[in-house]
Order: sequence, then C-alpha cells, then structure tokens
Amino acid sequence: MSTEEQLGRTLHERADDIVDQPLTLADVRGRARRIRRRRASGTAAGVALVAAVALPIALLGGMGSDRSEPSPAPSPTRAVDPDDLGIPTLQDGVIIYQDGPRIPLPGDLRDAGDAFAVLGTDRYVVLSPAPDGEREATLVDGTGQALDQFRLYSGITVGPDGTSVAWVDPDRALHLLVAGSDEPRTIPLGDVRPTQTAAITGDCAERCTIAVRTARGGEVGGTVLVTPDGKVTDGPAAVPAVAAISPDGSLIAGFDSVADDDVHLCGGMYDVAADGYAWRSCQHDSYDFSPDGALVATSFGEGRGPSRIDIRDARSGETVAGAAGGWFSSWAWEDSTHLLVVQVRDDGATSLLRISADDATTVLDGFTTDSDDLSPPITLPFT
Repeated sequence: MSTEEQLGRTLHERADDIVDQPLTLADVRGRARRIRRRRASGTAAGVALVAAVALPIALLGGMGSDRSEPSPAPSPTRAVDPDDLGIPTLQDGVIIYQDGPRIPLPGDLRDAGDAFAVLGTDRYVVLSPAPDGEREATLVDGTGQALDQFRLYSGITVGPDGTSVAWVDPDRALHLLVAGSDEPRTIPLGDVRPTQTAAITGDCAERCTIAVRTARGGEVGGTVLVTPDGKVTDGPAAVPAVAAISPDGSLIAGFDSVADDDVHLCGGMYDVAADGYAWRSCQHDSYDFSPDGALVATSFGEGRGPSRIDIRDARSGETVAGAAGGWFSSWAWEDSTHLLVVQVRDDGATSLLRISADDATTVLDGFTTDSDDLSPPITLPFT
C-alpha cells in the first residue's frame, strides 16, 4: 500500500460523525493568516479580523541574537532575485526571475497584486483585494496577460512544485486548477460546505488529494480529504483541523483544540503510521513543510504577521534555525534546507533573508521604506 493510500485509509478509518456548525476560531485564524499580505489601501477589514482573533504575545525565546537579529543589507536595491533555484519574487507589480524573464502584471493588478503563486512553467495566480472588500485571484500567463479571474472565500493552496492550485469561492464551492490547463474544475462535495483548502499531496494531473477544512465538528472545525473525481473522506479525529501534510503523506500538521487563552490553537505533528502525535505545541498556527518533508517552518501569525519563524525537524519538533524581529510578510522554501523570508522591521527597513538548516542566516538584499505597513516592496510566492 502506498503512503498516500495509507493516509487515505487512515483518514477514513479514524472518521467520526460530524454536523454543520458556524465558522470556527480555527477557520477565522486560517483566513486571517492568508490575508496577511494585503496592501494597506485594501486591508481595513482584514486587519480588524486579525486583531480580533490574534492578541499580542511574548516572542518565543531560546534563539541567539546572531540569527534572530540579522542586519539589513547596506545597499538597498529594487531588483532582488533569490539565487540558484528559480524562485521568483513580486516587486513593484513585476514578477522577477533570477537571470530570467520580468513579467509585468496587467492594469490595476500591477498596483493591487499583493501575493502570488507559480502554476506550472508559464502561469501565475496573483491575489488582490476585490471591489467588494473580499479577495480575488487572477490567472496570468508568461507575457503578463490576464486570462481569467476567480473570487475567493479564503486563500489558495499550491500543490507540490506548482503543479496545481486549489481554493474555495464565496459560494463555498471547491475549485482546482491544474498546470497545463486554463480552465479550473469544480469538485462536488455533496452536503459538505468547505471554508478553506489546507494542503495538496501529489500531482493533480495524475493523482492527488486535497485537504479541505470545514466548519463541521468541534471548536476547531473539521477536515475532509478530497480527490479530483469528487471522492470525499472524513478527516482523522486526532487532527480535526489539518494545516499541512508532508509530501509523502506520513505526517499531518494541525490542531485539535483551542488553548486556555482563547488565542492560540493547540495541536502539532501527527504521525500517520504511529497513530499519534510525534510532538505537540500551542505556539504555532502555521506549518510549512520543506520540499522533502524533513523540516517544517512554524510561526504564529499575530497582527500584521508572525514576528518569529522557526525551522524545525518535522518528526522531533526540535528547532534547528530561525529568525525574529519586526514581522515576516512572506516566505518560501528555496530547497529542502533553505527558507527564504521577507522581514520588515519596525522602521520599515525590509530584508530578504535566507535561513539555512545549519543555522546560518544570510541577508540577500534590503530595501528602505517609509513605514512597516502591509505593503512590503518584495513578496515571495506561495509554495
């Protein structure tokens, strides 16, 4: 039995009966985390939502000042590209590749676009505020031409290596767009009303599974596992609110309860084969696996965004590297041992950092801005 089959079987065997309930704290926190990249001009409602559910807490301790307080680069520029592996950035409405194309976004999207994902080799999904105050996604080709536009209920989830993108629309329908196609498919979910997508495992052009959050269940909601052909399996009772799934499907990060402070969510890393949590925590609301699944980046998104990011061993939970100070507006895995992050200081100084699993932090470049608002001059893609 493959690991994906084992995951699906485990999720099915551990399902229990659940009924529809209102939007949960975990759903609100998930939506708030996904709108953290909004520009200041379109974020009043988003900021209010984040502030209502994420009160300030003390920074996590235990990290040395040499890695949590890197200095901004001495010579700010406006043409930064991450090195080596072709991770693009969004700067001043232009998607920029290292030694590659510069793709200007079309029309108003050039100013309004505040987050993006790479889809396949020549498509991009760019997020921006919608006229009604919600969010929308625009499909853009390699020349910068807008091909289609989609309304969003929450955020988007990107499949491995940009092979697919999934999202929930305001009518609570699930959509999947696969690399190589410009036509998203709507996946029927029966009486399940999704709130957000959480993870995609596998290449949806062949076979994949989408973890979809719902408001059904207890205080943190529930999760269903969905295949592109519409097969729906209830999620595991041990991890009712799935946040991320490792590439091989052997680990599930997620939440099972709300902490006593009514702010943090409790959960951790669930080992599918062992049928139990490998480690637990009430200090994170974001989990992002490295491409090989050996590491996981964790953070707690308070206010504008997390003030600390840690790289942990995915199976033990041990912290191996990290950075802190100001807030982090976007991040992306460069490879299996390096995390790129955009750090915004209180004075507006913005740095593009590379955090290595060997606990070395490199400042790739920096920017000088007037304030630390929600409009950082550089944005990394969702991965």
